[in-house]
Amino acid sequence: MTGPRTEARPATRPALRGTQQGVSALSAELSELLRTGPFEAALRTAIRASRLSLERIQHRLRTRGTPVSITALSYWQSGRRRPERPDSLLALQQLEQVLGVPESSLSALLGPPRPRGRSRQAPAEAPPLSALWSENESAAELLTKIDTSHDSKLARLSHHDVVHVDQHGELRKIRTRKLVRAETNGVDRWVIMFDGASSGETPPIIRPIRSCRLGQVLTDHARDLVVAELLFDRALARGETLLLEYEIIDPPTGPNEVEHSFCRLFRLPVRQYVVELQFDPAHPPTRCESYVGDSTTQEVEPPKPLTVDRFGRTHAVALDFGMGVFGVRWQPEEHLGSSTSSRTTTR
Repeated sequence: MTGPRTEARPATRPALRGTQQGVSALSAELSELLRTGPFEAALRTAIRASRLSLERIQHRLRTRGTPVSITALSYWQSGRRRPERPDSLLALQQLEQVLGVPESSLSALLGPPRPRGRSRQAPAEAPPLSALWSENESAAELLTKIDTSHDSKLARLSHHDVVHVDQHGELRKIRTRKLVRAETNGVDRWVIMFDGASSGETPPIIRPIRSCRLGQVLTDHARDLVVAELLFDRALARGETLLLEYEIIDPPTGPNEVEHSFCRLFRLPVRQYVVELQFDPAHPPTRCESYVGDSTTQEVEPPKPLTVDRFGRTHAVALDFGMGVFGVRWQPEEHLGSSTSSRTTTR
């Protein structure tokens, strides 16, 4: 939730922009971090010391003519990304004023720009696949029984999900198309995990459609978890691209399903992600929105409303996204309860 559009500055707060008075007002911890870094730790501490939410910081930057998304601010303070483009560096100068730290104190901690291109997706920069599911013992255990070593060797170029929803607002089918590129020789598989968040005993059906076949499939029936290998028709050479396609058909989960959502958890960046929703045109949802979360699924920016057309279709797009969660959720016309659980598919 965002705060008031108009904010009054406290009359008693001193200006801190590069003045000796401002420096002395900083805590010892923040002063030390501004001197030694790293950048993300200094920024995180400065934001905490300012007692401003990311929404209020975003609003103040926008009023100064240097808009920055909440996602970008979250990534900057987590160390996942750094401001490097000219507009981002200009926004950082304004951010120093908003946070009340000395001029150029944060900018000086950036150092040289990070490498771009393929090296940007170096496997060493991403946590292991199992780390994203460390709080889910069942999922973590399933992942230890399957070969996930190829995952970091594939660059994500594009990803398109088509989510089919029935007249009751229940998710019935997900059709996925991915364009990937091999970063080394010999890559021959993709691992998917699907969390249906239901208690049904029948697992989802995985149907390969293009450039792949089903390999090992592991299932936790009690938790509706599935981990599966999609084996390529042949091993890829470095630099080779592959367009693969598959479907996940999820069985009914009964009338007690209270959350209607779908999300993707991205461990490595994807250049373009599109999620398309196909509702029953005669039974459109009363509300539909997209949302963005970090790797723990904690939402990092306000949700965005989606408009459903007369054919029951809508979509959302994310560019250069990851790591994190990108999802959509909807409120069926006959279902007005609160949301407490979620459906998640990753890979």
